[in-house]
Amino acid sequence: MRNHLIIVSESASFPWGMAAANRVRNLAKLVMMEGWCVTYLGLRGADIKKKQDGNYNAYGREADILYCYPGLFAVRSGNWCIRRLDDLLGCLFTIPFILMKKMFRKVDAIIFYSSNANISGFWIPFLHFLRIPIILEVCEWPLAIAETLGSDHKKAARFCLDILPEVDAVLPISTYINNEIAKVAKQKQRVIPSFQIPILIDIEGEILEDENKSYTGFMLYCGSIAYMDIAMIIVDIVHELKNRDIHLPVKFTGNKDDAKLTELKHYAEQREVLSLFEFTGFIEEEELHRLMRQATCLLAPLPVNPQSESRFSTKIGYYLASATPLVTNAVGDVNVYLKDRVNAFVATDCNVVQFAEKIKTIISEPDLAKRVGIAGHDLAHEKFHYTVACKGFGAFIHRVVKDYKK
Repeated sequence: MRNHLIIVSESASFPWGMAAANRVRNLAKLVMMEGWCVTYLGLRGADIKKKQDGNYNAYGREADILYCYPGLFAVRSGNWCIRRLDDLLGCLFTIPFILMKKMFRKVDAIIFYSSNANISGFWIPFLHFLRIPIILEVCEWPLAIAETLGSDHKKAARFCLDILPEVDAVLPISTYINNEIAKVAKQKQRVIPSFQIPILIDIEGEILEDENKSYTGFMLYCGSIAYMDIAMIIVDIVHELKNRDIHLPVKFTGNKDDAKLTELKHYAEQREVLSLFEFTGFIEEEELHRLMRQATCLLAPLPVNPQSESRFSTKIGYYLASATPLVTNAVGDVNVYLKDRVNAFVATDCNVVQFAEKIKTIISEPDLAKRVGIAGHDLAHEKFHYTVACKGFGAFIHRVVKDYKK
């Protein structure tokens, strides 16, 4: 008799989303390899933009993973009233969905994927009432975000200090989060089983070395313009390179926010580097990986703050897997995995001048750049491929279920 795992989230947007959806997919693939049946349950519609040729059903199967949006809105609407209806129906119809799964013994454990105190505060007690063990996925630390962005510290504290200790196990993405959870567990005088899972990738196959690859083409940055502080750092890096007579353009991918894009273009124009930017908007995953392989280098500046220390960006794993040199800076788990001039080019600080120096080295020392890129590729597959990074996770869930039934 097979065991059944349900992954519940209000924000992962599986199967159409990017980083969070990829993480769900990779976790599920490994767990299925270890004998579990997996269903993804979306508490509300996927937060994505529809494509004309897209197939958006509220029920379906992707990579042998069943997915369901009980509220019947597969994709989140832009209309405020419809979004509220989506929230309401998603909650109401998810309750009987889980009750039916419990009645027919089709759920042994649930991975809950949320950092929202209100959502978690409702579902965790409800699932425990049904005698279902809960494993909480913790990819962001709300207190670190609140400290960095000045957001609702009270709500963040409620999640981290009150709600999190009520779950039966945790899946932290970073060393920082794992340590913070250990502190909370000690404060609450309880044991919270932890299975740390870093960033996950699923790219298969070996790289094809191109002896004629030129390291004077373009730089690539993958990320949302909503992170305006990082976007402006990218502009400053290009400006610093231009002052050194290095006119290296940037392809800037990611969903466009018209207001912020206008602001960023204005800033680039002030710095006299707008002509060196190409804002591609959202592009398909296959095309994105192709651009990663073709680029001179891949940019991942990380402002040194609690949010950067606690997060571990999935794109770093895919950057490394492309075998193109990664340029980043030492913060958080970057320090755990990456070494400067060995498997990446790692600046000491998130400093524009230091980034420019690293990029100059990549251009002037192509043999070194290639060696570092290949070493990064090897690291990604040795540490971040889902078959390695979460090996044994299925057995961990079995232990959580067994301990819960005691």
